Amino acid sequence: GFKGLVQPISDGVKLLTKGFSIPAVANPFLFVLGPVLCFFISYIGWVIYPIAFCRCFFKFRILFFMCISSLNVYGLILVGWSSNCQYGLLGRMRAVAQRISYELIISTVMICSLIFLGRMEIFLYREFNFSFVFVCLEAMVIWFITVLAETNRAPFDFVEGESELVAGYNVEFGGFGFALIALAEYGAILFIRVMTGLLFFGGVVPLRMGGNVGLGLLIVVISYVIVCVRGAYPRFRYDQLIEFCWVKLLPVSLGLFVLSLRMAAL
Repeated sequence: GFKGLVQPISDGVKLLTKGFSIPAVANPFLFVLGPVLCFFISYIGWVIYPIAFCRCFFKFRILFFMCISSLNVYGLILVGWSSNCQYGLLGRMRAVAQRISYELIISTVMICSLIFLGRMEIFLYREFNFSFVFVCLEAMVIWFITVLAETNRAPFDFVEGESELVAGYNVEFGGFGFALIALAEYGAILFIRVMTGLLFFGGVVPLRMGGNVGLGLLIVVISYVIVCVRGAYPRFRYDQLIEFCWVKLLPVSLGLFVLSLRMAAL
């Protein structure tokens, strides 16, 4: 096609039309349920996206986002365990430990901006004429590092370490199952970038001033920064990732949380 524009479509058609084989030692029901659960949990979070004419309105959207992001771990457990493969099991253990560890940091850092907002409604980020990046700059830096680890982006892409785990927890999946897992992963990456733009730059692109276009441009900039990080830093060891979370990031994020409480009280 012209400049390879048709290549993603052809890859998707190829994956959906390939035969879906189930290993003889796998649990058939859980083997099929795992990718479907990952896909469903990844895309159900879009119901909280703040648009001008929203029919699905409910309070505490940020709390809903926290719950959905934590439920994604169960899909990874099913995908890695149902295939009854040692490499898939090791990849699943890595993925679950990494997600649970950095989920604590994401929740703590997110609360830092919620303290200044005063409510857990994501619509207010689009209407508030102020960007929280000015008062939560350190929290945004920690959020960005944590997002890289939460979405398995370099230099924290340990779940799919080709040198020791082949392809990680989805090593036994192909065709339709692999397509669902890939769509779930990249859908979560796109949504977490949207949340980054809303939580820290929401006042820059208010909803009543064509905010969707501005938010789209902001997501492109965030994606470009993530690609730059991928090309600038090598992959670290897995033990360094876990140590960096519990020994360094968690105390700093808790300190920022206490500091945010103090600043909001003043």
